[in-house]
Amino acid sequence: MSERSTMHTKQQVRKILGPADPARDAVVPPAPLSAHDVIIRAEAATATPAGPVRRGAPRRTVLVGAAAALAVLGSAGVAQVLRDGPVPAPAPAQPVAGTVLQPVSYEVTAAEPAGRHLRALAARIVDAPHEGAGGRYVYHHTKSWGGMTAFSPEGHMMSYVHERRHWAADDGRRWQDDRVLDVEFPDPASREYWSTRPQSPSANPSATRPPEGIQEIPRDEVARRVPADRAELARWLWTDRPAGEVAMRMYQIYSSYLVPRRTRADLLTLLAEKPGFVWRGRVVDRAGRQGVAVTADLVPPPGETPQRAQMLLVFHPSTGELLAYEYLETAPKRRVLHYLLMIEARRTDTVG
Repeated sequence: MSERSTMHTKQQVRKILGPADPARDAVVPPAPLSAHDVIIRAEAATATPAGPVRRGAPRRTVLVGAAAALAVLGSAGVAQVLRDGPVPAPAPAQPVAGTVLQPVSYEVTAAEPAGRHLRALAARIVDAPHEGAGGRYVYHHTKSWGGMTAFSPEGHMMSYVHERRHWAADDGRRWQDDRVLDVEFPDPASREYWSTRPQSPSANPSATRPPEGIQEIPRDEVARRVPADRAELARWLWTDRPAGEVAMRMYQIYSSYLVPRRTRADLLTLLAEKPGFVWRGRVVDRAGRQGVAVTADLVPPPGETPQRAQMLLVFHPSTGELLAYEYLETAPKRRVLHYLLMIEARRTDTVG
């Protein structure tokens, strides 16, 4: 995928999320790669084998820094770093240890409308573990990939798994604990590219930077509960927008709120009524959990880019809770650009 196409996709989804982005005001962790490190990697490909590197034409490298579980979709900021002039000779290349991602496999590959399956799921769901439990704070534990990302000039991508624990009080006070974990790649070509570039200690932030710990973040002024009224819930879900945007909004709701059983059933039936959702049957998410899934396409405006993308939602087969979300590029390449795992959602009396 070209750099232009990648940036267009981020702009498109950022526009979709708009002011509803749940990651606004989040604390941004330090970038895992300094601008210098990324530039050195990019210039190593054309560096003179022996002797100092001579001055050449400016080269551009894109580094994306993200603040949220949906950072690549909603909160990524793009910095263009230009460098001109002599640079230190690159260090010897070292292998990059990291996973090449494979898209979640579907049980049902045919384009079967999801409506009847979603209604059946809504009719049989049971209470979630958090229901009936007390606690002063709403707690969410998530893992995501695709937000803290480095791109080569050719578009090769390397990104880091980002773990977040978040606590929210009913009065709007919030705390979170962010950690950077493993590096992962969307395709073998990206892993091969970064494996042949010089590595620095900052290429493994989990090994070189201690966790920052729990930090209080700006107060959230929005409502702390999802609406019980079905018509208002439909407006929250953006059901007047295309199905791909509705899928992204579903992620926002589950990553920001505890959703009661009746509301989960309403959300499922609202999806059932929305054209564009395709049933994918049983799947296994990246945490190894069994679920059932639907997809919806996100198609850019005609003439702007050839890229096509698909949004995947994975639901718990008994409670109807959202387990996972995946953003998959389907054309011109088929590769994962972002995913999120909802590890835990509950109430607690403690922060930490």
